[in-house]
Amino acid sequence: MKKVTLISIILGCLMIFSCSKDEPTPLDLTTLDTNVDTTSTPMDVGTLMGTFKGSAHPTSGGVTIEDNVLKMHSDFKSDSGPDLYIYLAQELNGNGFIDLGLMQSTTGEQSYNIPAGVDYTKNKYVLVWCKQYSVLFGYAEVK
Repeated sequence: MKKVTLISIILGCLMIFSCSKDEPTPLDLTTLDTNVDTTSTPMDVGTLMGTFKGSAHPTSGGVTIEDNVLKMHSDFKSDSGPDLYIYLAQELNGNGFIDLGLMQSTTGEQSYNIPAGVDYTKNKYVLVWCKQYSVLFGYAEVK
């Protein structure tokens, strides 16, 4: 009986400490360059592309940004998890992120709208982020 209780306590502590990362800092969209007209057509940056890499969980496949729409390719694949979101972030730790919404599916094609006026030279990482545990499942750098 003592072994089971001790094991339960150890596993509980491991779970708490392995998932208790700091929450990332969202990007305040009101701080975007005021010279950018965010009500007009999307910023023309051409086509940006990247390939997902796993971080805490296996994540793979291609991603494209064009006309302020992020599109995951048919080969996209990620582990499932609670509370998975798609972020466009300045850093891999999630800081300076723009929340593009709840991940639609763990596989295949999907699209997410990006607000106008985003600086893709700064916000160059697409993250699969677990909000509940503040864990990076996978990422792609778009260029």
